[in-house]
Amino acid sequence: MLSYTLFAAAIAVPFVSAQSVSYSISQDFSGSTFFDGWTFTNGNDAKNFGNVAYLPKDAAQAQQLAYINPAGNAIIKVDNTTVGNPLDDAYGRASIKMNTTQPFNKGSLVVMDALHLPYGCSVWPAYWSQGSPEDAWPTYGEIDIVENVNLAPVNQMALHTSQGCTLAPETQVTGKIVSNDCYNNTNGNQGCIVQMPESSYGQSFAANGGGVYALEWSSTGKGFQAWFFPRSSIPANLASEHPDPSTWGTPTAAWPESGCDSSKHFGPQTLIFDISICGVWAGEPTVFQSTCPNQGSCLDLVRNPRNYDTAYFEVAYVRIYSDGSTGSASTAPSSTGPTGVANGATRSSTGSSPTGSAGSSSNDSPRVSATLLPWVISLSLGLVAVWVAV
Repeated sequence: MLSYTLFAAAIAVPFVSAQSVSYSISQDFSGSTFFDGWTFTNGNDAKNFGNVAYLPKDAAQAQQLAYINPAGNAIIKVDNTTVGNPLDDAYGRASIKMNTTQPFNKGSLVVMDALHLPYGCSVWPAYWSQGSPEDAWPTYGEIDIVENVNLAPVNQMALHTSQGCTLAPETQVTGKIVSNDCYNNTNGNQGCIVQMPESSYGQSFAANGGGVYALEWSSTGKGFQAWFFPRSSIPANLASEHPDPSTWGTPTAAWPESGCDSSKHFGPQTLIFDISICGVWAGEPTVFQSTCPNQGSCLDLVRNPRNYDTAYFEVAYVRIYSDGSTGSASTAPSSTGPTGVANGATRSSTGSSPTGSAGSSSNDSPRVSATLLPWVISLSLGLVAVWVAV
């Protein structure tokens, strides 16, 4: 019996260690090269009907809407100097939308350290990701990491997907679950929302020195997990070359594979920063009045540059880590269900509250590396022989 116990324990050891995840940096956006590796949108916000004019990279940098400040942090902002033409009802204020040129995939950890997030009446910022191609939305999924509007006090994270993805009932999070159906045709594309805690957005975020958002897309069967850490409680290993989410405690938000098969509903994701103005969410009359009381209509504010003094991101870094798994190099899934209307990829809708109110994929099975396998087999055979002899 003793020999059999030792045999079983010895066999278990290499398989357990093979399941552990080690993340290494695959993309690093920081310092003077922060804006390398991004594509800037040139044009309007047609999908969300925002009153903005997104600038190409050269123009955005020339107008100081995308630059590195003296502290070495990236500033991404709305124009707060130009007085809008009072006779132009369609005036679009200069702003930024930029997408990473390289996607991240299953088996990734995406970390942003920010000191300031955009806020203010009429302001609609987002730090998010979307599957490619964009006009196939939502077949390849959307992940909203930071998003809310106007003067809403807290951030909301959400997934938007094709039919069949939900936030599982057994999900354990420290945030507040607002909705659990991720399908884009449910409740006006509300998405499955988890509300973040206080100081996660707006004025309070900046007053507390900002913080870190981390999103893990696990290759080991956990689905999506996300954490928000205020500046005072950032884990020591988070900014290292090999951060370890397993030490960070219960996630702030999560969408387990048991409710949403991420290999089916998500493809490689493009990371995006943008700041829109008004539009179908921030400018929706009920939402605007609840988050900017006594301010008239959203469009009344667009021409006044002073309204946008706080409409900027200040970001110390964005890092995308990979665990080196085969899942992190996966291709986009094929469409398996209704996808809604092509080109309808609005990030949120008036169905979202601004202040809150299936098993794992087979690809998620634990794997033993090729270099470890011969050693496991050899050790196993040897221990079997010993056990039989005893």
